[in-house]
Amino acid sequence: MRKQAFLLVLMALLTLMLVSAKSYHMTLLTVGEMGNETFGGTADAYLQVKYGTGRIFLDSFPLTKIDTQISTRYANEIACDYLDMDCSHFDFFYTIRADSAIVGGPSASGSLTILTIAALRNLKLRNDTVMTGTINSGGSIGPVGGIVKKATAAQKAGFKRVLIPILSFNLEEVNNTMLNLSLAYNNITNDTIINISRVNATDKELTLEEANLSIEVIKVSNVEEALAYFTDAPMKQTDGNISIPSDYTDIMKNVSKSLCSRALDLSKRIKLADESDINKSDMFMANINKTLETQEYYSAASYCFSFGVLLRKAYLKELKNESPEKIDEIYQVTKKAVEDFDKSLESINLTTLQGLETYIIVKERLLEAEESLSVGEQNISSDELAYAIERYYSGVYWSNFFNMKGAKIQLNKEYLKQACYKKLSEADERINYAGIYIPIELQSAKETINQAYAFAAKENYKMCLFKASFAKAESNLLLSSISIGSEHVDELADEKLKAVKKLIVKEESRGFFPIMGYSYYEYANSLNENDDAFSSLIFSEYALELGNIEIYFPKKGFDVSWVWAARSNAYLVVFFVSALVMGIIIGVILSAMIRNKKHKKELKVKRKPRK
Repeated sequence: MRKQAFLLVLMALLTLMLVSAKSYHMTLLTVGEMGNETFGGTADAYLQVKYGTGRIFLDSFPLTKIDTQISTRYANEIACDYLDMDCSHFDFFYTIRADSAIVGGPSASGSLTILTIAALRNLKLRNDTVMTGTINSGGSIGPVGGIVKKATAAQKAGFKRVLIPILSFNLEEVNNTMLNLSLAYNNITNDTIINISRVNATDKELTLEEANLSIEVIKVSNVEEALAYFTDAPMKQTDGNISIPSDYTDIMKNVSKSLCSRALDLSKRIKLADESDINKSDMFMANINKTLETQEYYSAASYCFSFGVLLRKAYLKELKNESPEKIDEIYQVTKKAVEDFDKSLESINLTTLQGLETYIIVKERLLEAEESLSVGEQNISSDELAYAIERYYSGVYWSNFFNMKGAKIQLNKEYLKQACYKKLSEADERINYAGIYIPIELQSAKETINQAYAFAAKENYKMCLFKASFAKAESNLLLSSISIGSEHVDELADEKLKAVKKLIVKEESRGFFPIMGYSYYEYANSLNENDDAFSSLIFSEYALELGNIEIYFPKKGFDVSWVWAARSNAYLVVFFVSALVMGIIIGVILSAMIRNKKHKKELKVKRKPRK
């Protein structure tokens, strides 16, 4: 009986191990090297997902370079975001096997994103389709080198179709594009030379048309499009329009009205003399009128703020010449107002996402005002004082968003700390990743993340989260556009705006309206419509990072993530059913063994001879 019980338990355990260790497979397209020559090839990627603590393991042969490892982690992050899933409950085991040395790079990250989604949703992937392309913020598929050689390898391997990025790799245009992006980002100077020789432009001698391949080549722009070609299972699409809450519109309208009133009042009293300032004034007025007419109130507020700073500078310069002591008085009043407002801000109890976002927005404006005032009364310029004044009032007007209603989330110190360090980890990884491909100093992103660490050291985890998000967005901007020719920047800007829109719609379905995410989205749209695609890309990246900060906080109520995962993964359901059956079997066996032992004891007592 004991032997039978042991065998049953052993069989049950083996069954559980086999069920829980289900492996998912996908073929990757690679560029290998032999001497000085490169050639297309294939590799096998496998993924196992088990319950765990959010760890990610990569086992590869031949050994991959560090960029492949980092891009695998990012592919995992994008997949979990796409599925709206908390992956901190799982461990991921990626295995990559190839017959030859692989040139390091992130070109497999798009495929690994699809593989991760398939594993988490228990999807069967088509075996006649293969893909190459990087994965970027918002789930967009970015360009890679070696397209022709990879497509040729796919054809030789028997695949019927190959998915490639819709945006092309154009080495000749990349330098110019990166320079323009960096200038728009105000990160580097005109004489900076961008050297991207580390990017593999292996197919620049031959185009797909010239290669005359028989394999079907399909261009895709994002994860959703690629996934549709890999599986016949219907996937949930994030569609629909953004539903702007009426209280957001009302408050934002008042913010823009207040800022615009300040600027327009000054415009009636100040006559600009500098031709450059006059041209800027005309541009601001045109944009203000346009955005107010279309009810884009955040964009109107931004233009009115900039217009107000321009006019306030001119006003203070005149005043300084007429009455220097008046400037000293204005400095003292402004400094005292900023300090008092900052103290009152810290006393506010935050219970909603909207409250957290409002705190961040207002605090950022007060910090910028403090920085301008920090040079001291004697050294402050008219420009610095003008900026400090307008930034202070901007913070005052934005504080009205504390009155906006929103869903409750848990915002205690420990949760804020965890969110801060999670975002710091992500931002650090993206900055290091960008540094591999872009041989320029990522000065702004590094300064921003240093500010985030400084806030963390002061235990201001709210501003740490904000600054870390900005640093990550700045790195994503460069990574998303590293191989984009200038002729495709408009397309990239459009794709990013679509990604932001989907994100906001998804957030609304969760019961949250992201103030910062939507505001930056609106402004990015406005910039794009004004033919400033470079600046639009910057604000789209900000929107993508700041549009879903609620995912870093636990929600009140029962956590059903494991239930959703089990329901979505057939093998996990089998796992739990098998565990239940095993428990019943063991219980029955143990119960039978106990009854048998008791019965033998009773018989022994009955047979015992009397004295």
